[in-house]
Amino acid sequence: MSLFNKNNDKDAVSLWKKEAKRLEKERNQLYSELESIRNYKENYDSLIEEVTALKCKYEKAIRKVETIGNEYSGRLKKIAGKK
Repeated sequence: MSLFNKNNDKDAVSLWKKEAKRLEKERNQLYSELESIRNYKENYDSLIEEVTALKCKYEKAIRKVETIGNEYSGRLKKIAGKK
């Protein structure tokens, strides 16, 4: 049976149309899921960038606090040593 033959059985044509609609619906659902996954990936990538920037910021702050702590510790030793 040729699909392009105009003498197709009406039942067969109806089945093909139903199958085409089902496949289209499935394709649309899968495309929607794919877009959702792409959005999650973009959000994940932006979160990674944000966390990396925060990590760098906090590492600088920690180094600054350690430097200040060491400086004050040195000053305290000088003051304690003079008395």
